[in-house]
This record gives sequence, structure tokens and C-alpha cells, in this order.
Amino acid sequence: MSDLSARHLDDFTLLRYVAGELTAAEQGRASRHLSGCSRCSEIELEIRRLDEELRALDASAETESEITESLPPGDAFRSRPPRVERRPRPGSAAALAAAAIPASEDALPLSDEILAASHHPQTLAERLGHLALGQPAPRYALLYALQQSGRGIAEGPLRSLRLAEETLTRLRREPFATDSKTSDTERMVPRLVLRGHAHLLAGQACLWTREFERGRSHLELAYRSLARGGAEDMTLAMVEVVESQRRSFLGRGREALVLASRARATFEAWSLEDEAARARVAGGLAYFDLGDQESALREYRQALPIFERHGLWSNYVGALNSIGTSLTRAGRLDEARREYARALRRLSRREHASWAAFIRHGLADVLFESGRYREAAIALARASRLYADCGMTARSLAGSLFEVEAWARHGDLSRARHRFRLFLAAATSHQALTESITRQMSEVLGPDRPDLNRFQTLRGQTGSILQERLGQVPA
Repeated sequence: MSDLSARHLDDFTLLRYVAGELTAAEQGRASRHLSGCSRCSEIELEIRRLDEELRALDASAETESEITESLPPGDAFRSRPPRVERRPRPGSAAALAAAAIPASEDALPLSDEILAASHHPQTLAERLGHLALGQPAPRYALLYALQQSGRGIAEGPLRSLRLAEETLTRLRREPFATDSKTSDTERMVPRLVLRGHAHLLAGQACLWTREFERGRSHLELAYRSLARGGAEDMTLAMVEVVESQRRSFLGRGREALVLASRARATFEAWSLEDEAARARVAGGLAYFDLGDQESALREYRQALPIFERHGLWSNYVGALNSIGTSLTRAGRLDEARREYARALRRLSRREHASWAAFIRHGLADVLFESGRYREAAIALARASRLYADCGMTARSLAGSLFEVEAWARHGDLSRARHRFRLFLAAATSHQALTESITRQMSEVLGPDRPDLNRFQTLRGQTGSILQERLGQVPA
């Protein structure tokens, strides 16, 4: 979280400082901090250098392909940032490779320890605090933990966000050492690559928590840091896939399709069919935003057998959920219901806890649209419990309120009012609602013949308030 009063400025604040997006008071406090803090000044200079390189690249990109021209000038993703080659010292390549193999093997159990610690905030901070990042094995371990957390983000997006933020905090405390041993470590796993993967993981998590602006900052920093750290094009393409998804969620489907197409072309050139399938799903999401459901369904369905072949069940379930959403948008409700049922049969509650909530919510949407309100209410109750188990408080409360409306439309006003009282108690405990909207909902639901259309409108407003006040922060 941005905090100008902290001992050091976080990357989000520094990016906004360089971009001139802070308030005058915040800009002044940041300037005073930078004048006396060499560590933050180093990072600020790094961000400025990356900005300058991107601007220079963008200025020379006017004759590039149609894909590049589809993104507006000044867009951080208009062109891939220049990759910095990190060459070993003359005569040291063989020795460096020989040292990297045992270091990467030693990193595996340590990586598992970091992932286990990510379940407990205090334990994670302590575990990362004891990492000797001047040595290669701990760096490899941290890199593997970040990558694995990203692959399993459906299991716990908030936990992934915690790992990413704690990693960035830890990296800001690491001194810039210059001795030869540390230089070899830096060549094996550059600090900038670790920062880039931490920002990428944070950006992924922000899509789940719907903090899209904060996600933008993380993904831009990931893109730049990884390129400057010497990451391959396929790693930059992974960032583009997440950024494509973010733009689709914001209604910028054409830009999202550009990024998904660019990423997919890279993955196919590297013969990475699993990553290319992920890019297909991102492209499907862009088509969904553009209202082209047939193209969206084509992309989702072509990705499914690839996910199944690779055993990528989280991606498989996610693609099935997207198919259900597209079918619902197209009015093909019976088909949508069958796809959601198919997804639930494939589901592992432990491995796909977050997806379980989203899929049950999607199924409830279909049932509600079909007029099957009782079944929708039951599905929403289950979704709300799963959201709560994942720490998604705002979504859990919003799902509970949707359940109230479903019971009311089913004609069971007694149960609807009972569930509404439980919702109010939970929302009050979180200080999540204003007195005005609470009173309005109570009045609308109170009469013998409640105005359910008005309640639906108030429910939408309440969802926005819950998101603003709680985000997806765990209770």
C-alpha cells in the first residue's frame, strides 16, 4: 500500500512520483525523503531510466506493425521495452553455469518453505527477512516461489498478493553489494528479475481483487524490470497476457486483443502451447468485452484440451467458467448451466477455492436469469461461504445480498428477511455500509409486497460501496 510515512517509499509511490501523479503535499514529502535516502533514490533513478528508454523506443516505433499501432502513443505496452543482455565476465560462463545447477536444486525445498510461510503474514515476513539474498540459492528459491504462487493463484489470490508485497519490501531492504561473489549471484538471478516477478504476481492478484489501477502500476513495473533484468521475450509475453486481461475488465477490449495476440505469437514461436492457450483465453476475454461471443467461445474451447493435456486444472476450470459466462451473455442459458456443472465436476475445492466461488456465482447468475430463484439462492449461499473462506469479504457480502433477492423473488419473504438481517449484522461488523442505504433497503424489503426492482438497484449500489470500503481485504 502507498505510504509516504514509511521508512522507505514503495515502488507504487515512486512510480506515481516519477509520473507526477502524487498530490502536491505527497510530492513534497516524497522529495524530502528522496533527498536523504540513497536506497529509494537508486530505485527512483532506475524507474526514470526505464521511462526514458520506453519513450525513446516509442518515438521510433511509428513504422511498426499494425498490432503496435493499435495501442496509443505513450502506452507503456505499445512496444516491448528493450531487453538488457547480461553477459558473464570473460571466461566465467562455464563456471557460472556449473554453480547455477546445484544452487537451483538447493532452492527447491527453500521455495516450498516460503510458499508454506505465505499462509501466515508474520511467519512470511520473518522467513523472507532471513533470506541471504547475496547467495544464489535463496534468490532462486524466491523466484520459484513467486512463479509457483502465480500458477496457483486461484487457490488464494490474497495470499499471492501478500507474498508479492512482502517480497518487494524485502528487496527494498537488500543493499546494493559490489563484491565479485555477489556479482555472480546477480548474473544468475538478477535483482531486477526478482522485482519484476514480484510485481507481476501483485498485478495478477490485483485482477482478482479488482484493484485495476494498482494492477496497472505493478504490471508496468514488471514489464520494465524484467526487460532491464534480461528476461526473455516469453516472460514479457506473460506480463502482456495479464495486462490484456486487466484491459478487458476495464472495457478496453481492442487493446486487450492486441496484447493477447502479441503474447500468443511469442509463445507459439517458442513452442509453448500451454502459455499460448493462456493467451487464447485472454483473447477470448477481449472478444467477450467486444460483444463477439462466438469468437470468445472459439478461443476458450480451443484452449480446453491443451489445459487438460498438461494437467492445468485451474486454467481448465477458469476457461469453462468463461464459456459459461459467454453463453449466458448470448442468452444460451441451458448450455451455460451445463458448462458450469461440467466445471464443478472438475473442481478441487482445495486447489481451486477461488474458482469454486466464482463458478457457483456464475451458475447462480444463470439460474436467476432462468427464473429458477430457489436454486439460485442456494448456489449464492455456497458461493458466499467460499468467498468468505478465501478472505474475499466484499464479494461474500455482495453474494449474501444477492441471495436475499433470490429468496424474495422465489416468494419466500420470511427467509429473505431472515437472510437480510444476517447480512446487515455482518456488514455492520465490518462497518461496510452507510446508514442511508441500509435504511433504504430495509424499507424496500419491509412491506408485504416489496419493490424488488428497487431492491435490485440498491443491491448494485451496495456492491459498489462494499468494494470501495472493503476491497477484497480479509476480515
